[in-house]
Amino acid sequence: MWTYYRKFTIESIVVESESAKSFYLVPSDGGGLSPYLPGQHLPIRLRIPGRPQPVVRCYTLSDCYSEEHYRITIKREGPRADHPDAPIGLCSSFFHDQLQLGDELEVRMPAGTFSLDVEQSYPAVLIAGGIGITPMISMLNALSRSSTERDVYLFFAVRHGGDHAFKSHLRKLCSRMPHLHLHVVYGHPRPQDRVELDYDERGRIDISLLRRLLPTLEDMQYYICGPTGLMKGVIHGLLTNGVSASRIYKESFGTSSISTRTSARNESSEVLQVTFKRSDVTALCVHLEVKTLLEIGEANGIDLAYGCRYGDCSTCQIRILSGSVEYLHKTGAIPDPGTCLPCCCKPTTSIVLDA
Repeated sequence: MWTYYRKFTIESIVVESESAKSFYLVPSDGGGLSPYLPGQHLPIRLRIPGRPQPVVRCYTLSDCYSEEHYRITIKREGPRADHPDAPIGLCSSFFHDQLQLGDELEVRMPAGTFSLDVEQSYPAVLIAGGIGITPMISMLNALSRSSTERDVYLFFAVRHGGDHAFKSHLRKLCSRMPHLHLHVVYGHPRPQDRVELDYDERGRIDISLLRRLLPTLEDMQYYICGPTGLMKGVIHGLLTNGVSASRIYKESFGTSSISTRTSARNESSEVLQVTFKRSDVTALCVHLEVKTLLEIGEANGIDLAYGCRYGDCSTCQIRILSGSVEYLHKTGAIPDPGTCLPCCCKPTTSIVLDA
């Protein structure tokens, strides 16, 4: 085990789809790897040319534990044909366009609270959108190595065949795992995409689809990872159809504002001040509508460091000079006394931050 950044070498790069690549990482010092739970992620510090400071990102490990390497799978973010003006992903383009075999990365130990216990026997429903398939592949690979006979339902949504990562691998898993039920949904199939061969139906993953294809909604454990819209819709549908919040596990790579709470507590229309002292910026927000401190900072031009945007890596930790916060969910990282993780908390009073 290690608590610092350690150098890893890119041993192999594998194309998984037209938009995603897998990177196999091995320790540069020849030492061993720390084990991890299926679904956890890997914090990586990137030194990108032209950036004055390193950038930290957390990428889900897309395979079950191996003593030989870590694998992460990264989708190139924007621009797309349907959104030509979208910004190019800083880190994803660095991986896709600049990193090569033999290059080194700075890596910390695997972390994160989003994981599946392969020893349990309850039915599991895995719901993935786009590159949100990565933790599900880790979970499925771990299950395939176990002797479990639990029913597992995987719902996977992508735009079209060009984004369909791990297509052949998922077919192999289905042939080896008789209790795995796979349903693939394309939002906008291309002319060459074939229904019943490449995908099962056109549309999206929502509660009506789950009600139609699952034997029951209540007696399942749900693991959800994907774009914010998909996650919000599915979680809302599950909660309003009687599924307990304790049965829903989620991993978000876009925002931490997705909550399984069915009602707000102690919220009002009070106007709060959020002051970033070193930046000499003060923002006003209504408590009832307030977003995370990170989102407030971004909306006001404050460049706050962040990695996972979910409270698992502690990259965003900043000092609270006055005021208090509340967290949107349980975090994997524990902030130091007098600090907070702005990616996943919001102010409960007017607040002054050392940022």
